[in-house]
Amino acid sequence: MSTQVLDEEKTIARLQALIKSEHWLASYVSDLLSAHDLSAGIDFRTAEQLLSAEKEQFERDLTVARRMLRIYGRQVLGDSLAQNAGG
Repeated sequence: MSTQVLDEEKTIARLQALIKSEHWLASYVSDLLSAHDLSAGIDFRTAEQLLSAEKEQFERDLTVARRMLRIYGRQVLGDSLAQNAGG
């Protein structure tokens, strides 16, 4: 087997693991593949639009997470400390 084939297999395995994860890149890659299938190709403009949409969603999710941390952070920390002290 050539090094190129091994590198391709390694890349495919990493991509499959990524797709199974909840990482933002997984949904971006999935969207890229869908766009490619729909139009029999993809250009940089489409890739940029998809990445921009992914960034916007990430920023919205981050805002919600920060708000939840600000509101519930002390409660979660207290519950965690109580659990550790009791266990």
